[in-house]
Amino acid sequence: MEDLNQPLDAGLGADASDEGLKITDDIRQYWQQTANWALFLAVLMFIGLGFMLLGMFFGGLMSVNSGAAGGILLVALFFLYAALLFFPAWYYYKFSTLTKQAINTGDNNALEDGFDYLKRFYRFVGILIITIIALYVLFLIFGVAMLANMRSTI
Repeated sequence: MEDLNQPLDAGLGADASDEGLKITDDIRQYWQQTANWALFLAVLMFIGLGFMLLGMFFGGLMSVNSGAAGGILLVALFFLYAALLFFPAWYYYKFSTLTKQAINTGDNNALEDGFDYLKRFYRFVGILIITIIALYVLFLIFGVAMLANMRSTI
């Protein structure tokens, strides 16, 4: 039978065995490499967003000046798309910079915040993929319904 009459700090002294998570030099190196690649991808995403905003500005300006009615709608859609892509780029950037800071300074809070941004990145991407799959299913249902409607009128 187990002895339940132990003090609360039993097993927490200097002689206690520490079987918890150990951060080795290899793990630090992997984190450093991952943070470097995340920064590279974040910078590429920000550059892509910059080109998208430039294209939105000049393309929208030309379409509005030419009198096209859909110019404002096109600008609004491009702006919405750019805003949607900003968040994963920002999350990846913050993960990279905070993880590098944590590795260089040994700051556990920065590492925790960095992995929180990585979690946000993957949550955002997961929700985005679920939304896209739902839209595909919705388009498929409408397509089948339209096809059935076209066959019934023929």
